[in-house]
Amino acid sequence: MSDQSPVPPVPPGPPSAAPAASDPLGRLLRAVPGRDWVAAVVAAVGGWVAAYIVAAISLFLTVAVAAAGSGPVSTGSSSGLGTGGSDLGSAGAPDVQSLLSGVSVLLGSPAQLVALADLGRLHGSGSILLLGSGSGSVGVVPVLVLAAQVVLAVVLTRRIRSRVLALPQLVVTAVVAGLVTTAVTTLAGLVLAIRFPAVSGVQIDPVHAVGIGSVLGSFVIGTLAVLLARPSLLVGRSTSVARALGALRVAAWQLGGLLVLLALVLVVVALVVQPSWGAALPLLLGNTAVALTALGFLGGVGTSGLGAAGSDASVFAGAGGWTWLVVLLVVVSSFAAGLALAVRRNDRVRTTLDWVATPVVWFVAGLVLFVLGTGVVSYQVSGSSAVGGSGSVGVTPWTPVVFALWGGVIEVVARYVAPVLLPRLGGGVLLRTARVVGTDPVLAPVPAPVPARPTAPADGAAPVWGVPDDAAAPAAPAAPAAPAATADPSQPDQPVQSVQPGAPVGQPHPSQPFVGQGAPAPAPMSPRAKKVLVRSLVAGGAVVVVVVAGAITTGVLRTTVWGPGPTARSYVDAIAQGDADTAASLSEVTGDASMLDSAVLQSAKDRPTDVRVGRVSTSGDTAYANVTFRQSDAQRSGQIVLERTGTSFLVKDEWRVTEPLTDRVTITAGTVLEGADVTIGGKKVGEIENGAFTSLAYPGSYQVEVGGTEYFTGGTETLRVGSSSSPYADFEAKPTKELETDAEQYVSDLIDDCAAKTDISYADGCPWYGPYDADGAVQYDVRSKPDLEVQSSGGGLVEVTSTADGRIGYSYTDYFGDAQKSEDTFDVDVYLKVEDGKLVPAY
Repeated sequence: MSDQSPVPPVPPGPPSAAPAASDPLGRLLRAVPGRDWVAAVVAAVGGWVAAYIVAAISLFLTVAVAAAGSGPVSTGSSSGLGTGGSDLGSAGAPDVQSLLSGVSVLLGSPAQLVALADLGRLHGSGSILLLGSGSGSVGVVPVLVLAAQVVLAVVLTRRIRSRVLALPQLVVTAVVAGLVTTAVTTLAGLVLAIRFPAVSGVQIDPVHAVGIGSVLGSFVIGTLAVLLARPSLLVGRSTSVARALGALRVAAWQLGGLLVLLALVLVVVALVVQPSWGAALPLLLGNTAVALTALGFLGGVGTSGLGAAGSDASVFAGAGGWTWLVVLLVVVSSFAAGLALAVRRNDRVRTTLDWVATPVVWFVAGLVLFVLGTGVVSYQVSGSSAVGGSGSVGVTPWTPVVFALWGGVIEVVARYVAPVLLPRLGGGVLLRTARVVGTDPVLAPVPAPVPARPTAPADGAAPVWGVPDDAAAPAAPAAPAAPAATADPSQPDQPVQSVQPGAPVGQPHPSQPFVGQGAPAPAPMSPRAKKVLVRSLVAGGAVVVVVVAGAITTGVLRTTVWGPGPTARSYVDAIAQGDADTAASLSEVTGDASMLDSAVLQSAKDRPTDVRVGRVSTSGDTAYANVTFRQSDAQRSGQIVLERTGTSFLVKDEWRVTEPLTDRVTITAGTVLEGADVTIGGKKVGEIENGAFTSLAYPGSYQVEVGGTEYFTGGTETLRVGSSSSPYADFEAKPTKELETDAEQYVSDLIDDCAAKTDISYADGCPWYGPYDADGAVQYDVRSKPDLEVQSSGGGLVEVTSTADGRIGYSYTDYFGDAQKSEDTFDVDVYLKVEDGKLVPAY
């Protein structure tokens, strides 16, 4: 037997609640219905699939439009097929790597666009034998792809998810959706990375957009899409959160409407006005609409980094006058957003916190547009030298601050304009507006005892929501439950006071809705008041029209009259007319510009004709104008760079040409022409210095004359400026008549000097040598001198040679004491040079 006493049996009963109490996470997970788990997963996967489809369609349309715009592609002659029939067999089947590469491009490109839409960066790296290696990345959010992902995730969530979730269960399902979105985006991006076939000496790593940015971005996007599918579940009893989400909904409607409208306009413009834009629109339509929206809110777009100075453009400079039409749209939509925000709140009573909440909401909206409308790029190349850089292009970082200011303007409209205007729009208009933007949980007073059928509203008054007569007015939207009001039923004219939901009891708040239960019907307007209102609206509208029209006119004038284009046109016209003085007044040209003279330009033939100023692009204070003209029956082109030097009266820009329509002329000459004058059209433009003369010159054909000295001259040559080759002329020194005469005289004197001598050695430089058997002095007699020819080189070397030999006679005594006489011929080959203006032996 055991020494332990038997354990009494435990009676059956319910399980202990202690384990459950110690597992709050398990209880939270078990509280989520299975339908909501499915909704979270389906919303994440469905959003990714929708984004993938939109990305694939965008890529297909991009390729199709680009192919259509490039024109027909020649397929070659049929004779190339050979004589033995079709050459399909000779072409051979593509290798497996090429097939796999093509498949990865077709299937992987849309997946990488989805990763880019989730804030990823498309990066790749590789190396080329003997050249080095490099890597680069591009980050840009395809707005259409992101919109498809978010919209379908929200729609699926709203249709599948149950409505019994509390806030903790809602957060859990949103996190699950974010995790699923991250997993699908990351795995698809890695598996469907774009791979290239192997090539000898070239190695390219798989290209994909997966990284820290895409992982965090996909999680945030998936979570917020499910979390904000029904934002009312996040409100609870906090009216401040409800008001902030309501303002966010109004901002979303305003920006969404603007983006859709601008996208449609861009499509029409691309199809009708600028077909060349069509290739970029399928992928960048949303991004372009975002950039235009930022400009309309008086923000900016620009570039920074990549080794160049950043430049910004706005409606005030660089963006074009037509962008003021977008500003007009923003003004109208902001006014409507202010009224919609007031309808959403439906309460004349405002809190000080709204002055902060509304600008913050529009600031957040500006941040979203900044992220969506900005692309970043970076690269690094290592080879013989390391090169790298990074930069961005898109919406400027200060644009969200401007959005915050617009939020303040919208709050002003909601506070001060809406209370006057909304009661007179009618309950039907306000009801339809409330159905679009929703309704905040405003203060809901308990109705005081009233007769079953109230008095009908006065003529012209707006119908009142919440009137007991269901046939007389539309039903009021259900208001959240609230504590009892503190109004006195015996005094119907007393403002109804109720307590804010969640506020401490005993702190009444006077609720004064525009429409609905407790909203007083507006009193009929007198004829004078109506007249004042109509005149005020007309005057206000006229002011807006005048301001916008003035802004548009100013923008157009700044582009067409005071912009860089007209300055460039006047500049080139002056060159074509030979007016270099006017061209000089429109430009800022530094040294080496002596040929930019009116006398020189007017002497030029073949100046530009049929001048046309093409596209003018502006970046900050710098403008680039493309110019085409005809010269020598050929079409020429060039580019003019202009700088904004000032602005008069805040709108009139002053532009000056800093890189003119010129070529650099180079004239070279030999050293003997050093210091010679260079003359064009009778005007001296410079001298030969260090063997050359350089200057800027306008397009044309110039007769260039280079002077010289007593013995050498440069002559005249034609110099053509504006052709495809660089203008260059080389002047070879030509001897003058004086040089020939003096050189011949120099040789004649040399012959005479040698004839007067009685003893000639090899070092005397004489053209003949004495007899070899002479014993003593020799007498020379020049019987005839040779015919001479003078030649010179560009280096200043003068050669005098004989074309017919001369004859010299000898009289001498030989070694045997016998007198001898003889005769011989001689020739001349003498080298001379000019030194200090005189001819001297060269060697």
